Amino acid sequence: MRAIPVDTTRIRFIGTGKHAARAVYAELTDGTRRRVPDSQDKDDQGRPLWVVDVMVDDPDADRAEIAGVKVASYEVPETRLGDEVRFLGLVAVPYVAQGTGRVALSFRADGIDGAGKSKAAPAA
Repeated sequence: MRAIPVDTTRIRFIGTGKHAARAVYAELTDGTRRRVPDSQDKDDQGRPLWVVDVMVDDPDADRAEIAGVKVASYEVPETRLGDEVRFLGLVAVPYVAQGTGRVALSFRADGIDGAGKSKAAPAA
């Protein structure tokens, strides 16, 4: 399915401090999918995939939402509760949700701005 670029200048993402390894799912002979225990999904280049939970602060919405954004990284992506998170190359991918038949969105990003950079030591 087509990936649609997200205009991150109009929406802020606030860190929740939560992340998880993206699970691998196997399709069974009856067509259902089950999670493979103790496994982590990888991207095309072999990097582990993570799901980073963020609050979507959309000024045009009545309420905030929580979204999980898939990010490929050898290091665990860290966000801090309440801090703004800036995703690099953020896209939305529409899909049809199993069971409901409704269109839903999945988000993925190339990375997180500032991830992997060393933090300055706090002043004494």
